[in-house]
Formats: sequence, structure tokens, C-alpha cells
Amino acid sequence: MKALVLAGGQGSRLRPLTPTLPKPLAPVANRPVLVHVLEHLDRAGIEETGVIVPVADLTLYQRITGSGTPAGAPVRWLPEAAAAGTGGCLRQQAAFFAGEPVLVVPADIVSSADLTRLIGHHRSVGAAVTVAAVSRDGALWAGDVLVPDRARPGTAAGYHFKPAPSSGRLLGSTGAWVVEPDVLNRIPEHGFTDFSSQTLPGLPAPGVPLGLFDAGEIYLRDIGTPAKLLTGNLEAAAGRAPAAVPTSPGAGAEIDPSAHVAGQVLIGEGARIAADVRLRGPAVIGPHAVVGAGAHVESALVLPGAHVAAGTRVVGEVVGDPVRTREVLLRLAARR
Repeated sequence: MKALVLAGGQGSRLRPLTPTLPKPLAPVANRPVLVHVLEHLDRAGIEETGVIVPVADLTLYQRITGSGTPAGAPVRWLPEAAAAGTGGCLRQQAAFFAGEPVLVVPADIVSSADLTRLIGHHRSVGAAVTVAAVSRDGALWAGDVLVPDRARPGTAAGYHFKPAPSSGRLLGSTGAWVVEPDVLNRIPEHGFTDFSSQTLPGLPAPGVPLGLFDAGEIYLRDIGTPAKLLTGNLEAAAGRAPAAVPTSPGAGAEIDPSAHVAGQVLIGEGARIAADVRLRGPAVIGPHAVVGAGAHVESALVLPGAHVAAGTRVVGEVVGDPVRTREVLLRLAARR
């Protein structure tokens, strides 16, 4: 099966990192979150992946991510000239579907959902669209909700876009879908269409069943805000996320003998940790970042290329400049 990764959003919630650094290129465990998404697709045996990106960012994505997944499966870059929404951009990719179902995933969520089982479930229930969902507390969940069809196990009787909070447990969408090509005909040919708020709430419909895949207990982290990006990095450093993390400092990292490192701290290649620095994990120090003498860094994300001034105390923050982060990511990619 092929997959489409939706990376066309503006990332406004992640400012000030965006738009200089597109959200899918923000680092988790010192690698762009998009790379983690592509690894997730590799584990599901996806044969080809298309990544929908704004045309203005196409070259940046190509330079940083390359033309293949970490396992070597081909990546096709699909530039979007104007924002068309998650539904509109799918309609524009009818040629990519080529008459076959496609797995669709967001570019800004790190997940451990079993995509192989999702695909198998979709095929077994004969759905037009299948949505992967997880159990959530209705009083806290702010996302989309699926209502199981008790008469037809494995399918949904309805899809609700961000309903009001409610008591009890519910099934919240993870943002991962398997979509049959015929569903594209339900999306307007032109203009902006959001798949979650405009297309899915109209399902199921006569002849268009809506599949519901309960993904079970999984890891799911949206990195769409600075606070969530920080949390995702700390979880990766602590070993709680499905992200491959190094067990030792990256190549060329320099750590002064007087520096004290406690807990789980990821230190990227070429980073410099000066004298008397205190690093307390979980924390992530990006490639070619510099932590000045006597600084204290705790439960923080120091972005690639960032400078923490001598004597500074950084606790529970994201530190760095998106321009410098972008430069470092490009430099690292050029050496691959």
C-alpha cells in the first residue's frame, strides 16, 4: 500500500519556530518529526510515500529529508500551490491514488499505532474510509469523536468534529485514515475543504461505510505547539516515545570533564558542553548547540545550533532560534 503524509499546514500554533522552520521539520530527539513519521510508515511496510508540502517549502523539505524513507522506500514530494485543506489536497492527489486505497497520516504527530493492523482492519470491514481511534476521557478530549456502530462491529455510526466535552470514555480520532479512491468524489474539486470537519461528518452514508479501528493503548503526541514539542522531546529522552534515541553523545560532541550530567539527556553531534554545566534530564541538547560555562539546563529542549549563555538557568523551556536550527539541519543533511 502507498501512503500520503499531510505536511501542507501553516503551523501557526508553533510560532515563533514557524514559518522559518516548517512544523514537520521541528526536531524530536534531534531528528525532524517527519523522519519519525516516515519510520513509522517503514514499520508498516509502506511501499511508496507521497508528502504534500507547500510549494514554497519544497526545496527545503527535499534538502533536509531527501528522496527516501529511513529504510529506503521512495518518497515522492507533492507540492501544493495554494492551501486546499486536508480534503482538498487529497482530491488533488487522485493520480497518486491510482484507483487504490491509500493510508493517510499527519506529518506532525508521533504515534505508535499499529498501521499494519489498521490497513488489515480497513480491508476486512470493507469501509470507504477507516479512522484509527483511541480511548479518551470525554471531559478532557478536545479532538474529533467516533461513535461505534453496535450493529456492525468495526465500523462507526457517526463522526463528530470536536464536540463539546462529555462524561465517560469515548473514541477519539488519531488523524490516521485509510481512504478509498471513490471517497475523493465527495470532496469539491476546487476550493478549501477540511476532511475532518467537512467530509468525515457526512459519513457513513448509503454505500459509503465508515470503518473504526480501535488502536488500543498507544503513544500519541502532537507536537503542534512549543509546549507539546517540548513534551514530545522529553518523552523521547525518557524512552517513553517510539523514537529511536542514541545512548551516547553524538559524534564530535565535547563535554567538559567538570560538567555534570544526571538522568536521561540526549546530546547531539557537535554539541559543546562547557565547564561546570549542570544538565538534568530528561532533556535534549541539539546538534551543534553550545551550553556555556556554569549554565543549568533541566527538563528542556535546546534546539540545534542554539546557544545557552554562561550562567543561565533553563528549566522547562524550548531554547533556540529557528533560523539557526534550519541552518544546522541543512548542514547535517548535506553531509549524509
